[in-house]
Amino acid sequence: MTDAVHPAITDPAVRAHLARLAAQVGTIPSGATDAEGDDSARVAELRANPSWVRLPDDEIVESIDMDADGLALRLYRPRAGHRGTLVFAHGGGWVAGTLDNNDALCRALAAVTGTQVLSADYRLAPEHPFPAGLDDLDRALRFAASGADGLVDPALLGVAGHSAGGNLAAALALRSREGRAPGIRCQVLLCPVLDAPDPDRPSYRAHTENLPLTAKGMQWYWRLYVQDAGDSAARSLDAALADGAASPVPGGATATTRGGCGTAAIVPVEAAPLRAPDLAGSAPAVIVAAAVDPLSDEAEEYADRLAASGAPVEFVRREGVPHLFLVFPSTPARDEVLTQIAPAVRRAFA
Repeated sequence: MTDAVHPAITDPAVRAHLARLAAQVGTIPSGATDAEGDDSARVAELRANPSWVRLPDDEIVESIDMDADGLALRLYRPRAGHRGTLVFAHGGGWVAGTLDNNDALCRALAAVTGTQVLSADYRLAPEHPFPAGLDDLDRALRFAASGADGLVDPALLGVAGHSAGGNLAAALALRSREGRAPGIRCQVLLCPVLDAPDPDRPSYRAHTENLPLTAKGMQWYWRLYVQDAGDSAARSLDAALADGAASPVPGGATATTRGGCGTAAIVPVEAAPLRAPDLAGSAPAVIVAAAVDPLSDEAEEYADRLAASGAPVEFVRREGVPHLFLVFPSTPARDEVLTQIAPAVRRAFA
């Protein structure tokens, strides 16, 4: 490794935080995902993150543990009142994370927007690959649409997520648009994964080392999450074509060239929402991108496509920060971005 922190990270507070981490452990936190070796050991290292803690409730936000037929949930409620509920999926590359790893972000999001946040402890890959996590978030949305034991207004729902959780939220928004999930007022996508890894994207080529998420790390996460979903989708697509079907197979599958090897692979749209052929009728979107992130290009492209389809879009690209900046200990960058997107969330629930 060269310089401990990527030179494009210019935000002083974020850069200082990453430098402290590098000094403590000898690497930027992406080390486990970029390392060679046994997948199970690397996953175990990610899941053992000691920084994932539940903060105590305060005078601004309270938290309530809930259960939806075995799915653990946590509801964050602004004490001063609220309007609307965001069903939230945490980050962690689909392979790590609990209700605790985005606890601080959920509290901050609830406080600044004046909405409830219902966080879901969805199943993780590789033990539970695509679409298990998405199906669990769907269950959480349906629980919210049932009223969540009287704590949620089912007419005022949205979805939200960070990183891999943003991917799940975007996919669930597509289900909702198609009438396969409860209706929503908005989708809040925070540094989301929206496509299969593409080494040819400029943001992938520019972000290969010394970052919390690198191009290599993203490819590793994707492999553990999607696994054989492409093969399953391919078989479904072949069957649909053999039957003369005129519409896409359930869940949406699209043939693409992936991995730079020149071979065709099937990528399910619900794993890569950017590949949806049509986004008309999508819920209003709030999308945040970190400029120093392999995922920044696809976030901007998705925002552009949603806007072109007629959906209201609030897109915020924060310069000088990497992936995960929203979950670092409270920094001006995190707080400023959440304040910037809050009006759009409140408008969606007006």
